[in-house]
Amino acid sequence: MGITTKTIRGIALTNLIIFGLAACSTSPAPWQQNDDPWVAKRASEADSVPSDDAVSDTTLTDSVLLAEPESTEGNYIVMEEPVAPEPEVIIAVVVDEHLTAEERVLAMSETDYAVQVYASKTLESAEAFKTSKGLENLTAVKTDRSGDIIYVLVDIYSDRDAANAAAPGLEEKTGSKPWVRSITGLQKIIAE
Repeated sequence: MGITTKTIRGIALTNLIIFGLAACSTSPAPWQQNDDPWVAKRASEADSVPSDDAVSDTTLTDSVLLAEPESTEGNYIVMEEPVAPEPEVIIAVVVDEHLTAEERVLAMSETDYAVQVYASKTLESAEAFKTSKGLENLTAVKTDRSGDIIYVLVDIYSDRDAANAAAPGLEEKTGSKPWVRSITGLQKIIAE
């Protein structure tokens, strides 16, 4: 079953007739038709809106102010996210009269500093030195240094700067250079 030239001519002629008839048709070809559903909707909306000419001057006899006129003179309000105030931290230090000097030092903040002015093997010697030099506000603390009990005479400050500032005054009173040290170093050697 071979395709002959006569068959090919017949198919071509049939197609040519079909295309010619489609071109003469009064309705557009299917590929040229616009089936967009929004075209009809937009057309009906345009028809329902009255034009400016349709509104007569008699219907707008009274003028109405719908809103206050806006000012453009820099009266701008900038909205910002609210900022919560920082909570105030209050540290209460309760000194119990029943606590020993060592317990009070152990309860101190790690940011505190001590100025050590004297060290002795006996509490009596540390107290005598404190009295003789007018250092009644200093504290005698029992420490353990390699198994030996040593009593040190210290003054406590809230930070290193305050301790460094107090050291020269204590040196004048004692006649020897004091040692500024962190409270955590002192807490490590306290003997209990």
